[in-house]
Amino acid sequence: MNFRALLALPLLLATQPAGAGGESAAPAATSLTVVRSEAADPFKLVELDGSPPTFVAEFTQQMPTPGWTFRIDSVETHGDRIVARLTEIRPQGMVVQMIAPGTAKIPLGSLERGRYVLEIRSRRNPQADHRPAFATVLLAR
Repeated sequence: MNFRALLALPLLLATQPAGAGGESAAPAATSLTVVRSEAADPFKLVELDGSPPTFVAEFTQQMPTPGWTFRIDSVETHGDRIVARLTEIRPQGMVVQMIAPGTAKIPLGSLERGRYVLEIRSRRNPQADHRPAFATVLLAR
């Protein structure tokens, strides 16, 4: 499945209906799982203690050298779509030229029960626009 097809999945994967006045009738989720992942690299979800629990998505991507980090520019939820914008930060100084994993920890907060598309947009130049990097479907129960 390509990236554009994955972004169209929320239309096919109906979530619970909204209540009166457009407010959601769904209770807070207590677990979060990956339904469909298009990442070649590991992607994991972490549940943090609290009531309701909050979630963090850990996204790992192969980078050109060791020492790359990610700055989370924003995380926005629009209905059943979560858009995270990241800036890839290159290491300072000289580093060995070899492929190495870099991990971003994306705070998702608490979520209502339902299906979500988590879209990750990234950039290497802070003056450039964020571009689609990865998307996955999540199920909050």
